[in-house]
Amino acid sequence: MSSADSLKRLALSHDSLYQVLDNLGSGLIILDLNKVIIGLNKWALKMTGYEEEELLGKLAPETLFALFTTERCTFEYLLQNNWCEFDALMKRKDQSTFYAHLLVTVIDTHDRGKMIVINFFDITEKKALEKELFQASITDYLTGLYNRRFIMETLQKEKELSDRYNLPFSLVLLDLDYFKFINDIYGHDMGDRVLIEVGRILKEKIRASDVSARMGGEEFLILLRNTTLDKATIVAEKIREEITGIKIPPLDWVSASFGVTAYQKNEPINDTLRRADLALLKAKALGKNCVITFEE
Repeated sequence: MSSADSLKRLALSHDSLYQVLDNLGSGLIILDLNKVIIGLNKWALKMTGYEEEELLGKLAPETLFALFTTERCTFEYLLQNNWCEFDALMKRKDQSTFYAHLLVTVIDTHDRGKMIVINFFDITEKKALEKELFQASITDYLTGLYNRRFIMETLQKEKELSDRYNLPFSLVLLDLDYFKFINDIYGHDMGDRVLIEVGRILKEKIRASDVSARMGGEEFLILLRNTTLDKATIVAEKIREEITGIKIPPLDWVSASFGVTAYQKNEPINDTLRRADLALLKAKALGKNCVITFEE
């Protein structure tokens, strides 16, 4: 094969390579070791909204993303291992962002030395689905409150914070009165509507920093952060009054019994819950529709 034929074949291979890179279906950005963009494909331009001349020669971290600042892919780690993979927020030209999955590789070329090749995919929809599935896993389907699993995990974390920083918190446990009677007389649809109304009250009447959950059936739990027993009792009384105001014709009465307690430093969280439950049982025994506090 002649030299001319070899050069022609090489040129064709380069053209074919560029065509392949442009049609990957994913973004491709090439950086030098100074993190300056020296190459990219059309999908990178399409996903970011830039023109080629607006990116070439620019610093990638300033233009597109805070690359190599994540714990899983620092610049030093990349140079040492020649490869890393992670998710990150990338910026478009209009300053909006999208989630991307990045595969980053260091390659050593014969003519230009080492280069950083970044292949990335838009995973915004995947992230949104993951968030939706996670939210469903921690939420009560009927009331929209958190579920038992989530609040139990939250209580354990709150206990650890309280033990470390001496931050008070209190628990309010409430149970609807005569709920079986409501279901039996008015039907389960009415029971569901009552539960939904209680959920609405709990969402509206506690602070954004507090957490409310449906523990199961007609029982609910409220975590009041940075709250003493006296203040928690006041909150419980206000919620009790709100619940007695529920009217869903033909049902014109609803009530709940409340047990309130405050966390004691270094105790197991189950002991705190036990006190709230004992206070709730006492409220039931005293005629229901009342708030009882328990303090050791």
